[in-house]
Amino acid sequence: MRVQQMLAIGESMKKTNKFKAANTGFGLMELLLAMFVLVVGLLGGMMMVIIGMSRNNTNRVDTTATNVAQTVLEQIAGAPANSNPTLAVTDCVPNTLNINTAPGGAGLKANGDVDFSANTAASLNANNYQMNYMMCGNNGIQTNYDVRWNIQALGTWGKLVTVSARQPFVASQSGISFIAPVTLRTIVSM
Repeated sequence: MRVQQMLAIGESMKKTNKFKAANTGFGLMELLLAMFVLVVGLLGGMMMVIIGMSRNNTNRVDTTATNVAQTVLEQIAGAPANSNPTLAVTDCVPNTLNINTAPGGAGLKANGDVDFSANTAASLNANNYQMNYMMCGNNGIQTNYDVRWNIQALGTWGKLVTVSARQPFVASQSGISFIAPVTLRTIVSM
Protein backbone atom coordinates (compact mmCIF):
# COMPACT_ATOMS: atom_id res chain seq x y z
CA MET A 1 0.00 0.00 0.00
CA ARG A 2 2.73 2.31 0.94
CA VAL A 3 4.55 1.68 -2.34
CA GLN A 4 1.41 2.40 -4.32
CA GLN A 5 0.98 5.74 -2.54
CA MET A 6 4.56 6.65 -3.28
CA LEU A 7 4.12 5.73 -6.94
CA ALA A 8 0.92 7.75 -7.12
CA ILE A 9 2.66 10.77 -5.60
CA GLY A 10 5.57 10.34 -8.00
CA GLU A 11 3.22 10.13 -11.00
CA SER A 12 1.39 13.30 -9.96
CA MET A 13 4.71 15.11 -9.52
CA LYS A 14 5.76 14.06 -13.01
CA LYS A 15 2.50 15.41 -14.42
CA THR A 16 2.95 18.66 -12.50
CA ASN A 17 6.55 19.04 -13.69
CA LYS A 18 5.52 18.36 -17.29
CA PHE A 19 2.79 20.96 -16.96
CA LYS A 20 5.24 23.54 -15.57
CA ALA A 21 7.86 22.78 -18.19
CA ALA A 22 5.38 23.29 -21.02
CA ASN A 23 4.28 26.75 -19.71
CA THR A 24 7.59 28.40 -18.84
CA GLY A 25 8.57 31.66 -20.58
CA PHE A 26 6.55 34.04 -22.78
CA GLY A 27 4.62 33.13 -25.87
CA LEU A 28 4.74 35.26 -29.01
CA MET A 29 1.33 36.84 -28.36
CA GLU A 30 2.26 37.74 -24.79
CA LEU A 31 5.47 39.35 -26.01
CA LEU A 32 3.64 41.35 -28.70
CA LEU A 33 1.05 42.56 -26.19
CA ALA A 34 3.75 43.62 -23.72
CA MET A 35 5.63 45.50 -26.46
CA PHE A 36 2.40 47.24 -27.56
CA VAL A 37 1.68 48.41 -24.01
CA LEU A 38 5.26 49.66 -23.63
CA VAL A 39 5.18 51.57 -26.95
CA VAL A 40 1.83 53.21 -26.15
CA GLY A 41 3.15 54.26 -22.73
CA LEU A 42 6.37 55.72 -24.16
CA LEU A 43 4.60 57.59 -26.95
CA GLY A 44 2.12 59.03 -24.45
CA GLY A 45 4.98 60.22 -22.27
CA MET A 46 6.78 61.77 -25.24
CA MET A 47 3.62 63.63 -26.30
CA MET A 48 3.27 65.02 -22.79
CA VAL A 49 6.84 66.37 -22.99
CA ILE A 50 6.23 67.93 -26.43
CA ILE A 51 2.96 69.55 -25.35
CA GLY A 52 4.63 70.80 -22.16
CA MET A 53 7.41 72.43 -24.18
CA SER A 54 4.85 74.06 -26.48
CA ARG A 55 2.86 75.42 -23.52
CA ASN A 56 6.05 76.76 -21.97
CA ASN A 57 6.75 78.72 -25.15
CA THR A 58 3.12 79.91 -25.24
CA ASN A 59 3.41 81.25 -21.71
CA ARG A 60 6.70 83.02 -22.50
CA VAL A 61 5.26 84.73 -25.59
CA ASP A 62 2.05 85.60 -23.72
CA THR A 63 3.94 87.17 -20.80
CA THR A 64 6.20 89.20 -23.07
CA ALA A 65 3.24 90.42 -25.16
CA THR A 66 1.51 91.49 -21.94
CA ASN A 67 4.59 93.47 -20.88
CA VAL A 68 4.80 95.19 -24.26
CA ALA A 69 1.08 96.08 -24.26
CA GLN A 70 1.37 97.35 -20.69
CA THR A 71 4.30 99.60 -21.65
CA VAL A 72 2.19 101.31 -24.33
CA LEU A 73 -0.90 101.41 -22.11
CA GLU A 74 1.00 103.10 -19.27
CA GLN A 75 2.42 105.71 -21.64
CA ILE A 76 -1.07 106.58 -22.90
CA ALA A 77 -2.59 106.50 -19.40
CA GLY A 78 0.10 108.87 -18.17
CA ALA A 79 -1.06 111.63 -20.53
CA PRO A 80 -3.92 113.87 -19.37
CA ALA A 81 -7.32 112.83 -20.72
CA ASN A 82 -8.12 116.33 -22.02
CA SER A 83 -5.01 116.50 -24.23
CA ASN A 84 -3.80 114.45 -27.18
CA PRO A 85 0.01 114.59 -27.23
CA THR A 86 2.13 112.32 -29.38
CA LEU A 87 4.30 110.31 -27.00
CA ALA A 88 7.48 108.37 -27.61
CA VAL A 89 8.65 105.02 -26.30
CA THR A 90 11.99 103.34 -26.95
CA ASP A 91 12.42 99.60 -27.45
CA CYS A 92 15.62 97.62 -26.81
CA VAL A 93 17.21 98.09 -30.27
CA PRO A 94 16.81 101.23 -29.56
CA ASN A 95 14.06 102.45 -31.88
CA THR A 96 12.05 105.50 -30.90
CA LEU A 97 8.40 104.71 -31.57
CA ASN A 98 5.57 107.28 -31.55
CA ILE A 99 2.24 106.84 -29.75
CA ASN A 100 -0.77 108.88 -30.88
CA THR A 101 -3.10 109.57 -27.92
CA ALA A 102 -5.93 111.18 -29.90
CA PRO A 103 -9.22 109.26 -30.23
CA GLY A 104 -9.13 106.78 -33.12
CA GLY A 105 -6.84 103.96 -34.06
CA ALA A 106 -7.16 100.27 -34.78
CA GLY A 107 -10.54 98.73 -35.51
CA LEU A 108 -12.25 96.77 -32.77
CA LYS A 109 -14.10 93.45 -32.90
CA ALA A 110 -17.60 93.05 -31.46
CA ASN A 111 -16.10 91.86 -28.14
CA GLY A 112 -13.93 95.00 -27.87
CA ASP A 113 -10.59 93.40 -28.76
CA VAL A 114 -8.36 94.96 -31.40
CA ASP A 115 -9.04 93.48 -34.83
CA PHE A 116 -5.66 92.79 -36.42
CA SER A 117 -7.27 92.12 -39.80
CA ALA A 118 -9.36 95.33 -39.97
CA ASN A 119 -6.60 97.85 -40.72
CA THR A 120 -3.27 97.39 -42.37
CA ALA A 121 -0.25 97.93 -40.18
CA ALA A 122 1.12 100.50 -42.64
CA SER A 123 -1.91 102.83 -42.38
CA LEU A 124 -2.00 102.53 -38.57
CA ASN A 125 1.76 103.05 -38.30
CA ALA A 126 1.55 106.18 -40.45
CA ASN A 127 -0.98 107.58 -37.96
CA ASN A 128 1.01 106.31 -34.94
CA TYR A 129 -1.63 103.79 -33.79
CA GLN A 130 0.62 100.79 -34.48
CA MET A 131 4.25 99.90 -33.80
CA ASN A 132 6.63 97.00 -34.24
CA TYR A 133 8.17 96.81 -30.78
CA MET A 134 11.39 94.79 -30.45
CA MET A 135 12.06 92.87 -27.23
CA CYS A 136 15.59 91.72 -26.55
CA GLY A 137 16.18 88.45 -24.76
CA ASN A 138 19.08 86.26 -23.74
CA ASN A 139 21.99 85.68 -26.12
CA GLY A 140 21.02 88.66 -28.28
CA ILE A 141 17.70 87.17 -29.42
CA GLN A 142 15.29 89.87 -30.59
CA THR A 143 11.56 89.27 -30.86
CA ASN A 144 9.20 91.54 -32.78
CA TYR A 145 5.73 92.35 -31.38
CA ASP A 146 2.94 93.98 -33.39
CA VAL A 147 1.27 96.47 -31.01
CA ARG A 148 -1.95 98.28 -31.95
CA TRP A 149 -4.29 100.47 -29.95
CA ASN A 150 -7.63 102.19 -30.10
CA ILE A 151 -8.70 105.24 -28.10
CA GLN A 152 -12.36 106.13 -27.67
CA ALA A 153 -13.47 109.47 -26.22
CA LEU A 154 -15.81 109.20 -23.24
CA GLY A 155 -17.33 112.65 -23.40
CA THR A 156 -14.98 115.43 -22.34
CA TRP A 157 -13.88 113.75 -19.15
CA GLY A 158 -12.08 110.60 -20.29
CA LYS A 159 -10.87 108.03 -22.79
CA LEU A 160 -11.23 104.27 -23.08
CA VAL A 161 -7.85 102.87 -24.15
CA THR A 162 -7.54 99.38 -25.67
CA VAL A 163 -4.05 98.06 -26.44
CA SER A 164 -3.27 94.68 -28.06
CA ALA A 165 0.06 93.02 -28.73
CA ARG A 166 0.94 89.84 -30.57
CA GLN A 167 3.96 88.16 -32.03
CA PRO A 168 3.24 88.18 -35.80
CA PHE A 169 4.95 84.85 -36.56
CA VAL A 170 3.11 82.92 -33.83
CA ALA A 171 -0.23 84.61 -34.61
CA SER A 172 -0.06 83.40 -38.21
CA GLN A 173 0.28 79.75 -37.17
CA SER A 174 -2.54 77.38 -36.35
CA GLY A 175 -2.96 74.29 -34.21
CA ILE A 176 -1.35 73.95 -30.80
CA SER A 177 1.13 76.75 -31.51
CA PHE A 178 -1.52 79.46 -32.07
CA ILE A 179 -1.35 82.23 -29.47
CA ALA A 180 -4.11 84.82 -29.38
CA PRO A 181 -3.17 88.51 -29.04
CA VAL A 182 -3.03 89.99 -25.54
CA THR A 183 -5.53 92.82 -24.98
CA LEU A 184 -5.44 95.33 -22.12
CA ARG A 185 -7.96 98.10 -21.40
CA THR A 186 -8.10 101.09 -19.10
CA ILE A 187 -10.03 104.29 -18.67
CA VAL A 188 -8.07 107.51 -18.51
CA SER A 189 -9.93 110.36 -16.84
CA MET A 190 -9.25 113.81 -15.49
